[in-house]
Amino acid sequence: MSRPAQTLGRRSIYLIPTREGLWFGAIVFVLLLAAVNYGNGLAYAVTFLLAAFATLSSAIGQRNLLGLVIHEGLPRPGFAGAFVGFRVILANPTDTGRFGVTVSAYKGPSITVDLAPREQRTVEIPWATVRRGSVPAPAIRISSRYPFGLLRAFSRRMALEDPAIAYPNPLPYAALPPGRANSAADNEATGAGSEGGGDFAGLVAFRAGENPRHIHWKAVAAGKGLLVKRFTGLADREIWLAADPAGRMEEELRRLCRQALDAEKSGHRYGLALGEDRVPAAAGATHLERCLKALALHGE
Repeated sequence: MSRPAQTLGRRSIYLIPTREGLWFGAIVFVLLLAAVNYGNGLAYAVTFLLAAFATLSSAIGQRNLLGLVIHEGLPRPGFAGAFVGFRVILANPTDTGRFGVTVSAYKGPSITVDLAPREQRTVEIPWATVRRGSVPAPAIRISSRYPFGLLRAFSRRMALEDPAIAYPNPLPYAALPPGRANSAADNEATGAGSEGGGDFAGLVAFRAGENPRHIHWKAVAAGKGLLVKRFTGLADREIWLAADPAGRMEEELRRLCRQALDAEKSGHRYGLALGEDRVPAAAGATHLERCLKALALHGE
């Protein structure tokens, strides 16, 4: 969360009639004219009853949002041409349920949820992307038409701060470059296991950058600590993904994105070289995210 939580107070909640509310008000006004014109006591009673109904609706509608706590969550990254997600965390600190709470993005979609007493929910607003890179966060507004739909209670706009990241749209296929073996890799690199043609060589202690696929979970369950499997007889120890200086940069980034995804899926250790920028060779979801982020923001 990039900024302190915001709490909706009375001065930050506004009320306007909905289309149904305007029709309701017009009917009440016609009834009032009829009551005054004919001096009918029953017409007066119905008019004032409906007016009280509208007044009660405004009070309940405002209280439905009053005291809600809004946090900004970390955005969900995505690939260019698809969707990223901006997350808003709604917290209900009271013992009263909140109904029909809508989170709407400026020039974007709206999401409506209910909140039970003391409940906290994360609302994700999908946001379409066209190109890779940083996606500016939109402004949001909290609103509700509860309870009768006659009035809309809404907050002032709140600007989100954390941008989302749109990764390059990966190519359908890109062959992985050949791996290389060196003295460090021979001793430290993690092989692909029996599926990749290697022979099991033993267990070693887990270190940062190891591929989680090779963790020996039976040893963990036996209380022997976090150990990873080692294999021998593999030609490929470590692969490096690099852009071709003669190629079109956007196509190169898409190719590197596909190769990073395939290298992670295959269990390789891999590094990324983008000109002077380098991501050291490692493996795992965190490493993949780091590589994809470097591709997305390259040149910005």
